[in-house]
Amino acid sequence: MKIQSNWKLGLLVVACVSLAACGGHKEESKATTETVVKVKTVETTTVAPAKLPDSLLPFKKEKQLVLGDLDKLERSTSAHIQLNIKDKPKAKREPKISVDPVGWHNYKIPIDDSGSGKEAWLMNRGHLVGYQFSGLDNELRNLTPMTALLNTGSLSDKDSANQTAMLFYENNLADWINAHPNDWLDYKVTPIYEGDELIPRKIELQYAGIKSDGTLMKISFGTKQENVDKDGVTHVVLENTSPNAKIDYATGNAEPLFAKKVETTVVQTEAVTETTVNQEEYITVYVATKGKSDIYWYYKENMPANTNKQNVVEMTEAQAKRLGKRHSSKEHYRP
Repeated sequence: MKIQSNWKLGLLVVACVSLAACGGHKEESKATTETVVKVKTVETTTVAPAKLPDSLLPFKKEKQLVLGDLDKLERSTSAHIQLNIKDKPKAKREPKISVDPVGWHNYKIPIDDSGSGKEAWLMNRGHLVGYQFSGLDNELRNLTPMTALLNTGSLSDKDSANQTAMLFYENNLADWINAHPNDWLDYKVTPIYEGDELIPRKIELQYAGIKSDGTLMKISFGTKQENVDKDGVTHVVLENTSPNAKIDYATGNAEPLFAKKVETTVVQTEAVTETTVNQEEYITVYVATKGKSDIYWYYKENMPANTNKQNVVEMTEAQAKRLGKRHSSKEHYRP
């Protein structure tokens, strides 16, 4: 009986020890669970640049040049470019434009009535987007007849400080590109016609800068001609006029407003008299075969299709007649 009791007592002790051990493991597991570190998640948001105005080209970080089609009268309609400093043309410009925009005629006329006798060509074959941006010379979609005053700022030379001329804005925009090598210029030029006239009455410029992140940058040169719209895009409207000529915008023909003064001496002591030079002194004509042809034309587009336009020479009608040339019988109208 005593041996049986001791056996039961031993069995009870073993059971208690096992139970205590199991209880200890449970507490250790609980402590481990409570020491897990919680990691906080931080959310980040990327803010997209503001949408550019619809009047600009889409920003693609590459050069874009969009030329409007010639209209039914073969007039240029618009030229729009977006470029970075690396996109400026590097090729040397050709010395002379070899194509004529519709309505193109030219006249060498007195620049004023001072009696100086100084004359200058009235018109230029004007680029919409200048060569220093586009790299285009003989592209009719980028050309329109402009007075020398509008294009260069002067009747007989160049005046880059004239804020009513294309040259002022072109030079300043070129300087802007040079000063902002990481940014982009968006520049558009539009000729403004009245009805079916061949010569634009005005030229509109539109320009803005774009940062590399697509954000618009306002550009202004502080002229009274500039108007900045609600989107931050600058607009300038320039007049295609000249104070020394009466321009027929419907055809491109023009008449001088000041008579050419010629000194005529009958006797050495005779006074200088004034005379009006015949209109033929101011009309430009075209002669084929490097000026050797006996025929001249008022309009280059009326010359035969097989004419080599590269060998066509310009001169005044009076010069052509003095050389013994005659007007083509196949051209039934004159300026």
